[in-house]
Amino acid sequence: MTKIFTETDWDELWEKNRQKGNIFDQSTDLETISQGYFLDFGNQYCSCLELRNGLYIEIHEYELTDDLVWQRNINNDYKFGLSFFLSGKVRIHRHGLTDEIEELVGRYYSECNYDVKETEWWQAGEKYSRIYIGFEPQQFFQGFSEELIQQIPVEIRQGIAIDTPQPYYHIGKTMRKMRQALYEILHCPYEGLMKQMYLEGRAIDLIALHLQQFQDKKFYQKKLFY
Repeated sequence: MTKIFTETDWDELWEKNRQKGNIFDQSTDLETISQGYFLDFGNQYCSCLELRNGLYIEIHEYELTDDLVWQRNINNDYKFGLSFFLSGKVRIHRHGLTDEIEELVGRYYSECNYDVKETEWWQAGEKYSRIYIGFEPQQFFQGFSEELIQQIPVEIRQGIAIDTPQPYYHIGKTMRKMRQALYEILHCPYEGLMKQMYLEGRAIDLIALHLQQFQDKKFYQKKLFY
């Protein structure tokens, strides 16, 4: 059976399961974790780690009870970030921005989803695991000289200069150094201040490796933007 969810449906499902006590929340100054079994959805785990300078990490794990079509309207906020699948694959259509594509292990996705409508297709019984490195360019690149700013890809650079950036979408190859940084995020050996510093380092490593790969055309697969 295929279920169709909108953003409103998801918000209602979240509140319904929270009232039933199906969601377990745990928060520290650094991390917020939500996990549990969602009725009409399946197992869900989400960790959000708020770092410094507009930088954050999200770790998501899902295992669905039914096939899912998720219809999303991303129009009240925007995110710049890198998305890495560790297991599973999802078919996605960003309307007006991409054709239908598969996001899967071995590739990563650099994106800005400002004012974008998405349709996502998820399959039941498959375990999905993803790490998302998010950043707000105006904060993250604050203090960089103009000369260094000019070395940043124009799609990201526009997020520094204007408040309503154009959406974009890139596909890259998850290289060995990226896989190592992702592993270290999942297996961080520290707590407290050391954990935050360690994770900031790994997140910055991934952004730097993306910028390096973006400039290396042999790893460059696709660029799509308005």
